[in-house]
Amino acid sequence: MNLLLLEEGEIGPGGRVELTGRRAEHLLGVLRVEPGRTVRAGQIGGPAGTGRVVSAEVGKVELLVELGEEPAPPAPLALIVALPRPQALKRVLQYSAAMGVERLDLIRSWRVEKSYFHTPVLEGGNLRRHLVLGAEQGGYTRLPEVAVHPRFAPFLEDLGARPRHGRRLLAHPEGALPIEDAWGDPLDPAAGGPDVLLALGPEGGWLDREVESFREAGFQEAALGPWILRVETALVAAVAQVEILRRRAEAMSC
Repeated sequence: MNLLLLEEGEIGPGGRVELTGRRAEHLLGVLRVEPGRTVRAGQIGGPAGTGRVVSAEVGKVELLVELGEEPAPPAPLALIVALPRPQALKRVLQYSAAMGVERLDLIRSWRVEKSYFHTPVLEGGNLRRHLVLGAEQGGYTRLPEVAVHPRFAPFLEDLGARPRHGRRLLAHPEGALPIEDAWGDPLDPAAGGPDVLLALGPEGGWLDREVESFREAGFQEAALGPWILRVETALVAAVAQVEILRRRAEAMSC
């Protein structure tokens, strides 16, 4: 936990917070806090700052928090991910939040099992819990927006009809350009939205007809490297490469 995240309703008068459960256990057992110790803290969806430990006893920690810092902005990146199996989905949610992704669309593809859409991981409380765990790790107070799309064709048709802002990249290793060559020039900057929209397929990859649907929606195929990766590992590799290329593009435009 690199940032203690708090719900707005947990912060009492004068910034007093009383914690029990998972977060208290982490503060006590991992960070080994004592009265007077200061930790990084933030309000989910709000400002960041610090929390000073007032008391620390078995199972309970009390803090006084001061939150006045502007939250770290999200990365100007949205992900489209073919819904993975539930255990991998937990990591996809956590890694997306830890890396500051702005939005995550979970979609159906031919190689996605229908049963995946009925996993308890997608239920509101569970989904949010994994996003919070990731944001705590990455140091973000803002959680990614998440949407689930059980039908592939309507999602792509709607996406193709939207104004095309930024770069649209499809992770697809078969015959694709390296991502730095597929990067290209941004599309209409006035359309609004994230700078990069990146789609990651299921284990086993996209079908040819799915690739064609992405092309029609303005996506360029891009290879992340010579490796065959699990979905959650490919996500980390892709976001890291996009961040390097995005910063390089910003530097060159200055």
